[in-house]
Amino acid sequence: MTRLVKEDVEGIPEGLEFYDAELKEKTGLTLRQIACAAAGIAEKDVIAKAANNKAAVIPITVGEGIIPSFTTAVQSIIQHLGFQAVVTAETDVAGIAEGIAAGANILFMADDIKFIALNVLTGVAADNGEATGKGFVAALNGMAKGLQGKEVLVLGAGPVGASAIAALKKLGAMVALSEIDEAKVEKLKDDPGIKLEPDQKRALAKYRYIIDATPQGGFIDLDDLHPNTIIACPGMPLGLTTAAYPAFKDRLIHDPLQIGVATMLMMALL
Repeated sequence: MTRLVKEDVEGIPEGLEFYDAELKEKTGLTLRQIACAAAGIAEKDVIAKAANNKAAVIPITVGEGIIPSFTTAVQSIIQHLGFQAVVTAETDVAGIAEGIAAGANILFMADDIKFIALNVLTGVAADNGEATGKGFVAALNGMAKGLQGKEVLVLGAGPVGASAIAALKKLGAMVALSEIDEAKVEKLKDDPGIKLEPDQKRALAKYRYIIDATPQGGFIDLDDLHPNTIIACPGMPLGLTTAAYPAFKDRLIHDPLQIGVATMLMMALL
């Protein structure tokens, strides 16, 4: 999991209404609808569950410690989706106890390695990597007006990329992968549902639908992509260069937390 910094998340609460309106314009779907599609749950069922499910966001101090503004950003996304959410005053195990005592049944917790939403009533633990991959595929599917039978290039086969590949297959997309880690390539080379693309630069120019699931920033330049490319970038930081971003911003989905957290919540409700 890429470790976010304060600058990545501090403006999320104030910007959610604008962000959601922009999502709707680009994909035809709201944030909640994207997350529902990704998790495979009907929006009407989510609305019904909102009254009986409460979330608590627990600050975790291990490793490099708490990211400023992270917990309030997560809380704001959950509340934006129509659910009650609190940030506990206590941290770590004491925070878990506080959240449960406050009536929360879904606990959001992140350390340097994992970010999960744990439903303490059902035992479901929704992982951010898996949720982010599913969520960005659902967003790309909206922008593409359906991905069935279409060729999609995935950059990176880490937790987010692997989840995106699985979700794309489920939608009936034709999946291609560009991955620099030879060990991951070796594991996937015999998968008949994945076309491996060893030359990333050529692949970027070839495909019209791309999911950048890498943690590398600023490596996709303006001349690397076809002008009509639609791109979903769950990776942090953004893979597009500052020169490429203006040309593709209207056909780009990118955020540090919103889609991943929203999809985690929907998965935790299942």
